[in-house]
Amino acid sequence: MTRQAERSNLSTKRLLEAAGELISERGYAAMTLAAVGERAGYSRGLVTARFGSKRDLLEALVDRITTSWNVRNVQPRTVGRSGLDGLLITLDAIRVQARRDPSALRRLYALQFEALGPVPELRAHFVEFHRTMRSDMAAFVRRGLRDGSVMPGASPKAEGAAIVGSLRGIGYQWLLDPEEIEPAALLGHLITAVDRRLRAKEGTS
Repeated sequence: MTRQAERSNLSTKRLLEAAGELISERGYAAMTLAAVGERAGYSRGLVTARFGSKRDLLEALVDRITTSWNVRNVQPRTVGRSGLDGLLITLDAIRVQARRDPSALRRLYALQFEALGPVPELRAHFVEFHRTMRSDMAAFVRRGLRDGSVMPGASPKAEGAAIVGSLRGIGYQWLLDPEEIEPAALLGHLITAVDRRLRAKEGTS
């Protein structure tokens, strides 16, 4: 990688981190490209040149927190594993992230809950995001039903929705009462509960 590419990657990282910080502090509606550039130590012109618009900056930020993270930390570990193992690996990666880098998860949850407000692009983005996440969780359950790792009779659609709902409930409580709620511990409890509920008993496959 050339020095220019390294500088470009570093400035992109700093701009996205600044955007995340500002959203956590002020909300998405109050975030401006100028404020992002100032927080990161760059000009508004660089922010505009790099991302084009506020909406594109949002998409890049969410992609960095979710999709790119998933490709790096989850997908390689689930290849060749059972459906139940893939599901538990995914949840455990979220637990590890909550312990190692809670700021990224905090920004993601802040955006998700703000999507309930009057910002059309934010709402549309997270409607699709959650549909995809529920589908991904359901796909693991479906795979588990085929390979025998998941208890027969489990509903992939219902389990996907319930698991994502549990994740969001943990996130909401954490943002609301961070002194009382320890997300990594609750995520560990969720993983155990999902394993116990879905794991096929011997002789049922």
